[in-house]
Amino acid sequence: MKKLVQLTCILGLIIMTSCSSTKNINDSAKEDTTSSQNIDNTGRDGSSFEKAIIVKSIKEEYAYVKKDCVNCTMLGQALAYNEKKPFDILRLKNAEGKAVSYYFDISIFFGKGF
Repeated sequence: MKKLVQLTCILGLIIMTSCSSTKNINDSAKEDTTSSQNIDNTGRDGSSFEKAIIVKSIKEEYAYVKKDCVNCTMLGQALAYNEKKPFDILRLKNAEGKAVSYYFDISIFFGKGF
């Protein structure tokens, strides 16, 4: 019985520590400075990894595509890496029925937590 109580206590401690947050004040400060950066997308049209549009959120990706590709239908979204950098690739079908892809550089926010 004593071993069962000990095991239950240990299991409870493991669960409580695994649920704790690891985010600290320094992480928040980094996010604040990142979100206030001015991004220059001059010469970037999203047609390739090299010309990927730099975004601060997924919401920006969809806003860009909605504005640039009027009457398009979403075919899919994929995460890809190029030169160890994360990119989102949105595939759409345009009004003429042709498949088009938009590349977004998501390294500013991807993997940084919520």
